[in-house]
Amino acid sequence: LVTHPEDDTDSEVEIMPPRSRAKKTAAMRQRDVVAPAMKRNQRILDPTKTEHAAMLAGASKAGAEYYDSEAEELPGGVKDTTRPDLFRNVAWGTFATDFSKDEEFVAEPAFTQFVPGRFELLPDGTVRDQKEKLVVKLLDKNGKKRIFANPPPRDWASQEAITALNKRTVQQIRRNTRVRFREVVQAYVAEERAWILANLEGGKPAKGWKKFVEEFNECFEGKVLVGTAGARPYRSHSSLTKEVERFGDFYGKGLVPVPAKRIRK
Repeated sequence: LVTHPEDDTDSEVEIMPPRSRAKKTAAMRQRDVVAPAMKRNQRILDPTKTEHAAMLAGASKAGAEYYDSEAEELPGGVKDTTRPDLFRNVAWGTFATDFSKDEEFVAEPAFTQFVPGRFELLPDGTVRDQKEKLVVKLLDKNGKKRIFANPPPRDWASQEAITALNKRTVQQIRRNTRVRFREVVQAYVAEERAWILANLEGGKPAKGWKKFVEEFNECFEGKVLVGTAGARPYRSHSSLTKEVERFGDFYGKGLVPVPAKRIRK
């Protein structure tokens, strides 16, 4: 099994369809991962909803061929992660160690981001155990088979663990294949920045960063605001920290940031 330490300097990555690259030859084009048919917030199952609760009750769980979910953890912490406290150290099963089936190893592996909760809703109305996505099998740039077994979260509802898993998996695919993930950054808008300002005291979150991130996303994630295109994205601790630091002069003076307009040349 091969693993890579997490690189916490990487920015957040959204998996989006490629733009047209008509001027490039086929050999020169980057192979972008196509976006899933459902947006992130649409794939999250809410056990408090009757329909979702019924789906979860009848969902099939991935078996011990990945790892035994009921077994005790192995001694020692999870390696190659800056947050071993978020993950379980498990004994991997046969699927995670089997190199014999050529068809399981592809040069352009598909990947849809993990979402909070062990199960996710699929476009056909069924649910999938995200445990299956922890094991990534691929052919690297040299045609060599590789298996990446990513540790399961202690708490599948933990956004910190889910964010770390997404970054880790994207890095593994990006570093070992020719698949490229385009970074898509949606700037904060005035309504979001007004909320940030109202919830800061002395330049820092009034209730602490954890509560700040949770409440911000409860207020904005998945919602469509007037004058914006599409639903607002989930914002991580890292994203909100950068926003507050970048416009510290504005927030510190009790002002909603107004970025300078770019001048077209």
